[in-house]
Amino acid sequence: MKYIVDLNEIESIAAFSPPHHTATKDRKLVDETIGAKNLAIWHGEIGAGGKADPHFHEEMEQAFLVLDGEGIFRLGEEEQRVGKGCLVFIPAKIPHEVSPIGEAPLKLLIIMAPPPESLAVWKKNGQEEG
Repeated sequence: MKYIVDLNEIESIAAFSPPHHTATKDRKLVDETIGAKNLAIWHGEIGAGGKADPHFHEEMEQAFLVLDGEGIFRLGEEEQRVGKGCLVFIPAKIPHEVSPIGEAPLKLLIIMAPPPESLAVWKKNGQEEG
């Protein structure tokens, strides 16, 4: 059934890296290709030494559920260390950055609404890029 995604088979899904991200692998789990119109869900992994550089989304809200590893989330001027089981909400227009701690990758379930129409919604310094 096209509405079920087995995370045990995550490696079989094509990976990509959004703008302003280094050493990351994102995989689309739920998007328009299976009929989702109001949200998107991705699996994200940031490797040791990688980072989601400071950026923001004009319209999109995001929630990150930490599946494995530890990381630092910076939202505006606030910084928080998070680990497995933590959920981080990021409102639209809030600058944010994410980096793993240690050698283990930071694995995340990323929920976005509205879904990104393209990678151009990742903005840095007020400029659209993608």
